[in-house]
Amino acid sequence: MILVFGGTGFVGRNLVPMLREQGRNVRVVSRRPDGAFLDAHAPGTEHLTLEQFYADPAAALFGCTSVIYLASTSTPGANLTTPWQEAQDTLDPVLRVMSNLVEFGSDAGHMPHFVYLSSGGTVYGQVDQDMIHEDTPLNPISPYGLGKKMSETAVDFMARTRGLRATILRPANPIGQWQTSLSQGVVGALCRAATQGASFPMLGDGSAVRDYFDVRDLARAIIMTLDAPDASVGQIWNVGSGCGNSVREIHALVQDVSGRDIAIETRPSRPTDVDRVVLDIGQINAALNWHPSHDLRDTLRGIWAGFEPV
Repeated sequence: MILVFGGTGFVGRNLVPMLREQGRNVRVVSRRPDGAFLDAHAPGTEHLTLEQFYADPAAALFGCTSVIYLASTSTPGANLTTPWQEAQDTLDPVLRVMSNLVEFGSDAGHMPHFVYLSSGGTVYGQVDQDMIHEDTPLNPISPYGLGKKMSETAVDFMARTRGLRATILRPANPIGQWQTSLSQGVVGALCRAATQGASFPMLGDGSAVRDYFDVRDLARAIIMTLDAPDASVGQIWNVGSGCGNSVREIHALVQDVSGRDIAIETRPSRPTDVDRVVLDIGQINAALNWHPSHDLRDTLRGIWAGFEPV
């Protein structure tokens, strides 16, 4: 059994159906699990609320060999004036889950493999190098990145002091189906603008470079991490494309695949947004032979073809 926290969020909606297609047993924990989605796209998936998990963690963790933590109530633009809120939104929940895992998760003396999804796009901060390696110091400049850094420290603490078997993945900017959040996501915002004939709110001059890659490749990286615990436990890996595109380049690509002109509404850039993030993915490639398999333009075509405005 694989326990997935945040299993009906953006990444979870792509990961859980993939796990079920492979015949794996999955149990989703969410504040508000979307049972209708799971029934339609990942039939046979068990689901429970976060309150139900906390009420009986031993039952929820029974038989679990792996725990994947995707949950987050924060976003890259959140808590800009209240950075202390990140401790409550990001650190407290994951630390509480890990504490329950080490107390109740051991089955016949075998600790489940805990995979934590951090944020390669925010934990490094402003870095003056073309490619960011995992050894690059973590100097986040956003509260969201701070929350992820604190959580990574908590994962390390639980591994060193409580025997947690953990892997940290630092994804860049995954994009794909079901990316419908109104609070984040350049591609989703561009598709909404194209669908509605509205303007795209571009922060700054659009020169910020990000490492966009298909969320299905991220889901595959998570599964490969689970399938190779001897190689992955204790590791921290970047996950991305290894290629960078500016926001203006993405704007042009979405215009091209949609066949629609998208007007730009320029807004001030945020002091918490870094200029460039492109991840070196050599370590996960060497350890698991993982590499991205989807072309950016094809991914954008797929998003546009299935896009439903919120």
